Amino acid sequence: MQDELIGRIGKRIKALRNARGLTLQVLSERAHITKGLLSKIENSRTIPSLPVFLQIVQGLEVSTQDFFEDMKLVQGKNYLLIRKADYQVIQKEERPGFKYQAILTQNMHATTMEVVLLSLQPRTQSHPTTTDGFEFKFIISGRCLYRIEDEELLLQEGDSLYFDASRPHHPLNPFRKQVTMLVCYFLTTK
Repeated sequence: MQDELIGRIGKRIKALRNARGLTLQVLSERAHITKGLLSKIENSRTIPSLPVFLQIVQGLEVSTQDFFEDMKLVQGKNYLLIRKADYQVIQKEERPGFKYQAILTQNMHATTMEVVLLSLQPRTQSHPTTTDGFEFKFIISGRCLYRIEDEELLLQEGDSLYFDASRPHHPLNPFRKQVTMLVCYFLTTK
């Protein structure tokens, strides 16, 4: 599954770069990454962290929605589910006792970001909704089910979910304990 995602992201970046007439050097400078790293990403030799990916998308001057337009993320899905065990440790600076794990960075051009803390009481249900933009969920504590269209995902503490919120979606908590999640809305401004 990860190999499929690596290949699709790399190919899409390369296709968009070529369509815009950008060299590896120009895009790497725009994205504030090395030319070598960009080449590895495009050739499916590595997968970028989410912050690096979003810097590349910004350098391509496309929105994340446009980047994924007509492109399913993994196995035909319209979302990216990242399990706690899959987070990448990143090096920010030398500070004893500090551990950074890449979760999400978002370019704010033509986008409004709203961050909320959501608690779902036990046995809570809701109706599907849609939003113009993308949503990012990070499960702080507990577990819940999350429906996107006809698919139901189990999210547990430490998992995160990023998806196109124009698809019908909603959380459910059929369990006996409260779930708390950090929610980031990236709303498209028109």
